[in-house]
Amino acid sequence: MSFSINRRQLLAGAAAISASALMPWATRLWADAPEEVSQREIHDFLMLSEQLTGKSQLNAKIAGRAYQGLLSLSGEFPQQMRQLIEALKSAELTDMRQFKTFAAQQPDAVVKTAIDIISAWYLGYTGTIDGNLNRNTAQFVTYTGALMYRPTLDATVIPTYSRGHTNYWESPPATIATD
Repeated sequence: MSFSINRRQLLAGAAAISASALMPWATRLWADAPEEVSQREIHDFLMLSEQLTGKSQLNAKIAGRAYQGLLSLSGEFPQQMRQLIEALKSAELTDMRQFKTFAAQQPDAVVKTAIDIISAWYLGYTGTIDGNLNRNTAQFVTYTGALMYRPTLDATVIPTYSRGHTNYWESPPATIATD
């Protein structure tokens, strides 16, 4: 029995093996939420996030990634989140304009948890960005879904996204409203 393989078959096989070797890494990296996290945890996190940010209808997939990023920073994040929820309930805080007063009456750990959650939504990452890889704890959550872009979205675009066709910037816009 003779078996022959040509160069194209060899390259296709090598590419398939390489891709399959990366799949478990890629699916774990981009998962919306870790398997051990219940949908109830994500739902509670989403409701808490909406209360803290003052934004309704936040994206559930982004919430899963933010929760996963915060959980990777601290295995105690679920307990910290529950403490924050209880503190908000007991203080009857419904208007985030009163957060500064609320924060002054809370332990630092509760305030830090709230700020970490708000930061994940507004900045689009969890952790701390550091040029030294040994100290860098940042984890990507979202780019286009980061809340920091919403206030100026009518006048500016998300950085690196084009407003129009090639050379659109050569002619000045008629008005900001039509830009």
